[in-house]
Amino acid sequence: MLLLDAIAICLERLAENGRGQQTIAAYRADLMLYGRFLALRLRVPLADVALEDGASLGVDVYLEELRDVRRNAPATLARRLASLRALYAATWREAGLGSDPAAHVRYPLGTRHSVPALDIESARSLVRAAAVDSRTPLRDALMLALMVGNGLSLAELVQLESRDVDVARGRITVRGRRGRARCVPVSQATGELLRRHLAIQGAGPLWCNRRGERLSPRGVQYVCQRASRRARIPGGVSAQSLRATARRLMRRAGASPGTLRALLGVESAI
Repeated sequence: MLLLDAIAICLERLAENGRGQQTIAAYRADLMLYGRFLALRLRVPLADVALEDGASLGVDVYLEELRDVRRNAPATLARRLASLRALYAATWREAGLGSDPAAHVRYPLGTRHSVPALDIESARSLVRAAAVDSRTPLRDALMLALMVGNGLSLAELVQLESRDVDVARGRITVRGRRGRARCVPVSQATGELLRRHLAIQGAGPLWCNRRGERLSPRGVQYVCQRASRRARIPGGVSAQSLRATARRLMRRAGASPGTLRALLGVESAI
């Protein structure tokens, strides 16, 4: 059975059971996200993905992707797991599956997992890899350097504007949660890279894609993953792990808890 047909059956059953339009639309969005994941993993068009493919791959593989790569919140994970249970419960018999692959999946939705940090040599290798294996080596290496060296979060990084960079004073203005701004110092070497990047980028968003649009968080994560493959870092790298790396390096350099709070824009330095 094709996955798109299975999704249609599932949504029809939800409507028959009296679910509202908004609920059905939410299920549709979650199930289409699952379909796109399978299509990317299997390297086939979405229209050719079969329900059996998802069952063979395993529901837990998709949940790990949501948790470790997409960093979904526990509530989002619970909703998306519910959508998979509804999908397979409605169609597994008709599809000829031996059992419902989602029926007994249990996921520690309330458990927080520590984000792994890199050692200094791996961090350096990552930045060097971005400077080599990219169509935009200066942009990519600079983004990774700011996350590793200055602890910028993914959201802070993508919101940066060219006007936020003060090369003369060696600092950038970062906007964190709730729009609160803080000044983050940068090294002389990073400042020089920023000066060169600004000469190319010009006004507007500090990071743009090939279409000249602001680079999305997903685009930054792609840069991280591509550089980690080039640097042969086991397990890959995410923007979150680079921020954890920055925190670790600052601690080892002797930064006090107060300094860490100021540099990282967090309430706790633990």
